[in-house]
Amino acid sequence: MPRPRRRGFTLVELLVVIGIIALLISILLPALSKAREQANTTKCLANLKSIGQMQAAYAADNKGFALPAGFLRGPPEGTTYGEGLHAENYATILVNMNYAPAQGLKTATDLATGEGVFYCPSGVLEFKGLSHYDVKFNNIIPNRTNLVGASPWRTQSYATKVIVDTWYGINAGWGTLVGSGRHPFPASFIPDKNGANYGALLKLGAVKRNAQTVFMYDGTFYDLDYDSNRLNARHRNQTATNLLFYDGHAVTASTADLPGGIGDANAPTKVFADKALVDKYPEYRWRHDQN
Repeated sequence: MPRPRRRGFTLVELLVVIGIIALLISILLPALSKAREQANTTKCLANLKSIGQMQAAYAADNKGFALPAGFLRGPPEGTTYGEGLHAENYATILVNMNYAPAQGLKTATDLATGEGVFYCPSGVLEFKGLSHYDVKFNNIIPNRTNLVGASPWRTQSYATKVIVDTWYGINAGWGTLVGSGRHPFPASFIPDKNGANYGALLKLGAVKRNAQTVFMYDGTFYDLDYDSNRLNARHRNQTATNLLFYDGHAVTASTADLPGGIGDANAPTKVFADKALVDKYPEYRWRHDQN
């Protein structure tokens, strides 16, 4: 008996199937991308909350003092790794005091590692622009959505030589440094060996409106008064910024609603130097003199 001939797909049928598959992909990919970004945002919030818990532990072990922004040494400034101006930052302090594990970085040229509580999964794993442990880092971030602000701030501990990358900036500044003309932010620095007055270290319990006062933010470095673009929009397609507060909770905020908004936050004036900062942006507190 002759076998019946099997009917194959026609070209039109094949094209219809391919079109349906392409349509399904176009529908599913944005949903998958949104889900992945939401997962990154949630992971980032969890990392910030972990840092908030470390701060609470630090305060409990250090007579109630809040985690400092870092430790500054006197001149000569400008050397690499933080041996000059930035001898320690908050991240190296937490690692050195065993509140957070080291990242295993050995040299200044090692690649950043996407692990640990200091890593924002919506950040980038490479340095953009100048090295972030160089004091000449100032003014290299043109806006709040570029990759410079999404890359890590690297500091080598002067005390232990451990190298730590962090993708989170701390709400600190040169506020009460005599003659600086800057405005006080909550976090301060341990005074250097020359006795420079960088402001008294704050006790955690003394932070007014601690549920509204920003402790850390998606971004890099510190001193938003000097360069407001150090705050970075990383989430929800570069429209949102995660914030950690002094009471330990973290939120995802619309960057457009934060001081400076989206774009160049330094133009035409430096927004964090505005005396009416609280009146214009009442939801969160940034400066210690406006609490």
